[in-house]
Amino acid sequence: MLCAIPREEGRPLLAFAGLWTNWTGVRKARAGKDTIDVFGFLTCDPNAEVKRVHPEAMPVILMTEEERDIWMREPWDEA
Repeated sequence: MLCAIPREEGRPLLAFAGLWTNWTGVRKARAGKDTIDVFGFLTCDPNAEVKRVHPEAMPVILMTEEERDIWMREPWDEA
């Protein structure tokens, strides 16, 4: 999964690496079994800028077309 964020004109697309899947189970007893979409962002150590506000982690940012293509198409061990 990619979460793409448009930036200023002339700057490359910014995307966060993430995972998406369907999950089936009981979240609310009254509602019973349900299937929902679940997703999450991958994180890494923060860079210097992010570390000032969140010292633990930051989203994995895919800045180039090549990085986005690898994340979406290559086997897990390469992505």
